[in-house]
Amino acid sequence: MKTQGKVASIPYTLERRRTSRLISVRVLADGTVKVNAPYRVSLAAIERVIVSHQETLRQAIVDQKMHLHTYQNGDVFLFGGEQYTLELRQGTKQGIVLDGDSLVVTYCGEKVQPLVVQRMIKELYRKTVKARLEPLVTLWAGRLGVAKPPFSVRDSRSRWGSCSAKGRLNFSLRCQILDETQLSYLVLHEMAHLVHFNHSKDFHALLALHMSSYKQVQASIFALQKQSQLYL
Repeated sequence: MKTQGKVASIPYTLERRRTSRLISVRVLADGTVKVNAPYRVSLAAIERVIVSHQETLRQAIVDQKMHLHTYQNGDVFLFGGEQYTLELRQGTKQGIVLDGDSLVVTYCGEKVQPLVVQRMIKELYRKTVKARLEPLVTLWAGRLGVAKPPFSVRDSRSRWGSCSAKGRLNFSLRCQILDETQLSYLVLHEMAHLVHFNHSKDFHALLALHMSSYKQVQASIFALQKQSQLYL
């Protein structure tokens, strides 16, 4: 059950879960505050936690909102490890293309509609990263000695990738911001779960065997978390 609240001038969404044991407070990528808590904990106790961390939360909200996109001229996007500046052009046919260091979006009509631009950019990310993932999945299947698994690309906001118990891989379209080394590591990480469906010592040993610098590459991906969001 989700409810909305506000305390110390901080709006929040509260979700009570039977599986929650503690109160957790997170600032999401769009700058909103989400609270998870057990049913037995009172609202007063929950809000005391928010108030006690209000300065940290306010700073986190500011930091997250700094990375929100406007989908207007000059907006900067990461694409394949490189930065591209959004350039909007009015035309008779809608389209999107990379031109030098610009991400050029042609729109129809008198006014730019940010949501339309956002959808076009997301679709470009989806198509491009799917084409990049295909040979990497084939490559790592061979190196790990496993059957090539099916995979899909989704608009996931929280996870870069995942591997289901049935051996299906899912990747976020946000992965298109990654360079080749980072994307290759991400595929290796998810496909290593086909060998070890956990994060055990054996799992990490397998990563190290195939990519000795995997910890550094993983850290570089985590550092891009805020920049990877495609929110308005």
